[in-house]
Amino acid sequence: MVQFTFKRTFVKPFIFLCGNDESALNAARSRVAAYTDFCFTTWETGIGLIEGKTPLVPNNVDKLTDSSFVEQTGPFYAIDDNKEVFFGSDPLGLQPLYYRAVNGVLAVSNQTKLLFTALSISPELSDTALSGWLAGQPVPDLSVYSNITVLPAAHVLHCSAKNICHYPYWDIDPHNRLHFDHDRDYGAYFRSLLRDVVAEQIDDTSILGCQMSGGMDSTSVTALATALTKESNRRCYAISHYYLHDPGSDERQLINDMRRHLNLQDFHFQNVDDAQYRDFLALYPAHYDHPGIVLSPRYHDELADLQQLGITTLLTGNGGDEMCWGHASAYTQRLLAGETSVIAEVYKACRATNMSFAKVAKHLFIKPLVPQTLINLAKRLKGHNKGPIPLPEWLTPQGQSLAQASYDFHNPFDAKRQPMHHARYFALKTTTTFNSVRSYDAVASNYDIQVKHPFFHRRIAECSFALPPKQLIQGPYPKFILRNAMTGLLPDSVCWRKTKTTFDHHFANLVRENASSLRECLSHPYLADRGLLDTKKVLKAFDSAVSNQQGGIHVDLLFVILTQRWLQRFHV
Repeated sequence: MVQFTFKRTFVKPFIFLCGNDESALNAARSRVAAYTDFCFTTWETGIGLIEGKTPLVPNNVDKLTDSSFVEQTGPFYAIDDNKEVFFGSDPLGLQPLYYRAVNGVLAVSNQTKLLFTALSISPELSDTALSGWLAGQPVPDLSVYSNITVLPAAHVLHCSAKNICHYPYWDIDPHNRLHFDHDRDYGAYFRSLLRDVVAEQIDDTSILGCQMSGGMDSTSVTALATALTKESNRRCYAISHYYLHDPGSDERQLINDMRRHLNLQDFHFQNVDDAQYRDFLALYPAHYDHPGIVLSPRYHDELADLQQLGITTLLTGNGGDEMCWGHASAYTQRLLAGETSVIAEVYKACRATNMSFAKVAKHLFIKPLVPQTLINLAKRLKGHNKGPIPLPEWLTPQGQSLAQASYDFHNPFDAKRQPMHHARYFALKTTTTFNSVRSYDAVASNYDIQVKHPFFHRRIAECSFALPPKQLIQGPYPKFILRNAMTGLLPDSVCWRKTKTTFDHHFANLVRENASSLRECLSHPYLADRGLLDTKKVLKAFDSAVSNQQGGIHVDLLFVILTQRWLQRFHV
């Protein structure tokens, strides 16, 4: 048996067509020939490549095992001796695989439109998935098309003559634990691990780019990548975005601190406040797969510049929040474990960050000890939704019910005994950071640039969930493990900063400048007619955000705009 696996670079549109009816396969592949050069077909004679096209740098793996699957960093496929076909998603589901079987032909692709074209079927929208988008927290493993399925993260799709099924080959192990005697040992371990992952993703790249804001995640990747490339006399460009007209989002001082500290010679910046980036609807053109993928001209301009510099690999800090931030319930989990000193620690942290200790203590130390039945009763009496997350008021009762249903996926951590791990796993499985990952992937393939995200590596995820709660957040310091690991490699102004830059005001200003066109977009009746959205309530929330000149804009509202924009572009 021979197994081929695709590297993370394989993001251009591809499609696999499987079946034993050569005529049906030929008809399907003829329908997609105009849309992609990467069409692969299988039949009784094995693997066939349309017009002799070959996959991008396939790797050979000796045998078909879960241990071989878990090492992959992108989608992969295999054929065994019985000519049964296996397709696999990467461990964290960064690159989605979609599939559908019609009339004996199975189609698997990284783009939904290729499936509809190959199988000659029309798209049908999923109210459950749409409700998740309108709630501002969609589930990446859930397709917006009810007649297309997403292969979940870390799953294998097994196709045989008898049936088609999928099963998991990996997940976060709730029993895995890391233990060292001192904080410094945890920091040293994490630094070494992150360095190894960055080195693996740099590979043999001669000219590297690293996105570098003033935050911990991208600066950590940049610091490690800079050191690694200097060791081998290669070049590493720091890529920064400047918000020149928005003081609240401007991180130039921190970026300059990094440039001096690392002695960065190769540097490229993009002013994201330029006039050509002020038309909201033009800035975020939709992609067919789902509302979160945007083919922004800003991304195109940035990647075109990087291509001119000779950069072939771009590293980002995406995933740092999901893997290193921790969660406030870490304090709860420590108290439940008998660590009473955590109360004094939280008190000091509240003093340092000007937060109300009474409110924080109620949330962290009192509510978690109240029986869940009483909490549910109180929510019902107050008219609140029962579910894992609060939902925006513009969702109809039907929309709320469907959105909550979308979060009904397996969580290996016990919510009562391991509240931090439970909350973090839920956040990982509903992360909106994948929107940025997939948007950059979709655009970068046009410039032959690989975009990689070291924090979203399986080994980092395994380490992150094996850490004690105290290593993820201590006192006023979330991301304690990363701060500890990067001490000395980053300037203290970045490494031990107590505040975090947000871009709420940047997006709020952009929305205010485009209020008329965005309000018209939000007013479209399709979602209301479908019974998912209360248009009056969403417009009221929008008008309130626009009129509040000093306030930001909540990401939930941005997701409604993106969803309406996507629907009006492709489906209504």
